[in-house]
Amino acid sequence: MKAFVLVIFLGCISAYSQDPGMCAAQQAQQQAIQANQQAIQQMQQASLLATQQAMQQASDAAMQNTGPAYALTREPVFSLKPGTVAPGTTVRIKCPTHYAVIYYTTNGWSPTVQSRRYKGPIVIDATTHLQAIAIAPNMVRSFIVRADYTVPGSAAAIPPLALPTDGLLAAGTRLHLATNAVVDSKTAQIGDPISLVLDQDIKAGDAILAPRGTPVQATITLADRAGHVGTPGDLAFEVHSLTIHGTVVPLDGGETLEGTNHYNRVRGLILIPAAGAAALAIRGEDAQIQPGMTFTAAVAKDTQLQP
Repeated sequence: MKAFVLVIFLGCISAYSQDPGMCAAQQAQQQAIQANQQAIQQMQQASLLATQQAMQQASDAAMQNTGPAYALTREPVFSLKPGTVAPGTTVRIKCPTHYAVIYYTTNGWSPTVQSRRYKGPIVIDATTHLQAIAIAPNMVRSFIVRADYTVPGSAAAIPPLALPTDGLLAAGTRLHLATNAVVDSKTAQIGDPISLVLDQDIKAGDAILAPRGTPVQATITLADRAGHVGTPGDLAFEVHSLTIHGTVVPLDGGETLEGTNHYNRVRGLILIPAAGAAALAIRGEDAQIQPGMTFTAAVAKDTQLQP
């Protein structure tokens, strides 16, 4: 750079003896070039600084929110790929992590440690939306794995619940319920009511005490929007009661739904140089409850219904 400036300077001295205006023009052009280079360098430095600050902030937030680091339990593996299957088909689940306990659901809701524990092959007699998680001692829960198995012609209406002629609805009786509206973790809030209905008739003899479609009271207990770094949204609700001809039937139950995570996309981008900021910006999918999702809830105490 010093040699370049010296050449320009000597050139200006030579040119000045012949044309003072030409030397001034060359000086102005050189100053413009240098100013442009400085501006580009400043922009690059500012961009690099912004990226470093974003990654540092994300790292600090992760440290504050997660506390001590734990290993992640590996995902369970299904013995059968999703698709159309014959009635009676069995599916086994195993986890590559030693001593891991597997929990699963078959109705489309997300499994938790309160879900059924896997203890042997699962028999597929009807269309099934199988989901599973695994958790090992001193490790973080695995990601959810999903598989849909379709059994042609297996859809059937749920039969009525037949009570004794005296109309006693005993504690522990499982009632079939269904969702009745869309609920999205992006907009839902804790404490919001959720629309549920009875998904079967309740009868005593020939009398229908509660028809299918009777409203059920329930509220949202968890509503987290999807976040950056591929984090999915979450929803959970708790069922409270069902009112039949003025009689309140207390219920015990609820479900959880987790959106799809995009951790694998984030992990792939992190491995690419200079893609850290893009990885941080990836969001998971919000959880969305759709009408017609079914589940069961238990009657909390003996309740006498009038035939």
